[in-house]
Amino acid sequence: MITLFRNHLFITLGIIATAITTLGFQTNQKVAAATSNQLTYGKITNNSLHRLGTIRQLTRSQLAEDHHLTGKQVQQLVYLPLPKRLTAHNFTLSRTHLTIHLVKNSYNVNEVAIPLNKLTGIILNRYMPKQYDYVKPATPKKVVSLTFDDGPDPTLTPKLLKILQRYHVHATFFEVGSSVMKYPAVSRSVLKDGNQIGNHSRNHPQLTNLSNSRARHQIALTDAAIYKATGTLPQYVRPPYGAINSRVGNLFDRPIIQWSVDSRDWAYLNTPKTVNHVLATTHNGSIILMHDIHPTSVAAVPQIISTLKKRGYTFVLLPNLIQRPLLAGLQYFGRGDYRGV
Repeated sequence: MITLFRNHLFITLGIIATAITTLGFQTNQKVAAATSNQLTYGKITNNSLHRLGTIRQLTRSQLAEDHHLTGKQVQQLVYLPLPKRLTAHNFTLSRTHLTIHLVKNSYNVNEVAIPLNKLTGIILNRYMPKQYDYVKPATPKKVVSLTFDDGPDPTLTPKLLKILQRYHVHATFFEVGSSVMKYPAVSRSVLKDGNQIGNHSRNHPQLTNLSNSRARHQIALTDAAIYKATGTLPQYVRPPYGAINSRVGNLFDRPIIQWSVDSRDWAYLNTPKTVNHVLATTHNGSIILMHDIHPTSVAAVPQIISTLKKRGYTFVLLPNLIQRPLLAGLQYFGRGDYRGV
């Protein structure tokens, strides 16, 4: 009888303990859900419209990555209804993803889940698991970034890629959509070699002279061309001639990459003059502007790289040069030199 009583008591206590644990788990879930519901874009971004713009573009990029989009669908991504107010809260933040809950749209997609590793430095550290905390990249003391505009060129860009490989240097290529459509394999080679591709418009107009719809169209067509060629959307925009204003600069939800060293290769069309000008004007943290459509420019690259390396410079891509997250709606001219549009 005593044994039966003890067994019955243990079973009863076990049931009670399980019920308490379950209730506690459900309560914790509700608390977590309530906390999540109270979050806004303002809270998770420190009230930064630049970070919110970056989240919008990451949403578009993730949608394009998750779904095989047509060129027309890529062009329409800019019109995807996404939050513009910091008070909005149409998202769920988990330990692995920021899930954006979408309103009805032409893609018939209800939500887009962005992995948190893509949001490091965009969402404040206190809302992220420890492994996604933003840590400033460690870089050598003297760094520069090479950038090339107006390609791809079917002959010169592959030649330039071989030069970069030989010197173990990566660069950012700001490509023109009309050329990407003609030479998609070259664009694929650019990315395959570990370089980055940015958007440089479809046919190189001055965007500030265009209406909003035409300026968007220039960038959207190039996005579509690069996506078709490489399967990815470009992270950055470089406006032709560097011409930008607040009206145009806020249309794209991307960092605007300018430069601090203009090689003037387009004006000189002379290899020694281009080399001398770059070497005379480069300083620590420079973004160097060149073009991969002029033979004299490509011919200048080996001497520029070798000389700057002898002077102690290391060539890095833009994130390591800037040493902070590159945010939508900001212009970047070099390390420590970023401005609003």
